Amino acid sequence: MFNLIVIHEPGSDNWRWVRNQLRQLLGSSARYISSYQSVILYSVDGDPHVVAEDIRGKLAVSGTPVIRVIPVDVVVEPYIDKVVKAVKELAVKIPPNDTFRITMQGHIFGYTSEGRRYLMHTLEAIKEIAEYVDRPVNLENPSWVLLIKVVKFMRGRRLASISLLKPEELRRIAV
Repeated sequence: MFNLIVIHEPGSDNWRWVRNQLRQLLGSSARYISSYQSVILYSVDGDPHVVAEDIRGKLAVSGTPVIRVIPVDVVVEPYIDKVVKAVKELAVKIPPNDTFRITMQGHIFGYTSEGRRYLMHTLEAIKEIAEYVDRPVNLENPSWVLLIKVVKFMRGRRLASISLLKPEELRRIAV
């Protein structure tokens, strides 16, 4: 499975450039998993938050097509019950008086009363997930961001990556 998402500027030349940069920075401690469009998925040894911070620091002073490096805490199937379960486990890491925001990129599936699955509207999914986080919400200046990003994974399969991040972990590398 993957625990690092690298987002880069579009184009096959940029894809090759990013792959070479990361190969030089990470060596054998990272394994390429999959890619599509401008997204590359890696599995890295150690804490992905530390690895992502290290990459951001090293690439901040160089010209790079890398836009963001996002550590991933949990990967689940893109169904509301599985996402809620993962969020419940991550949310306890948010200190009691800290604020949070949920950012959703992509769509997850819910279930009708008859048990059929359907593609949830983003706001509907966020509201349902937020019910399980017993912390104050701050949409403008949160202490923490729960990022739920649905990614394509090998042969078009979709997975939901869930990350508990400080807002600075989502900042762009290249400006």
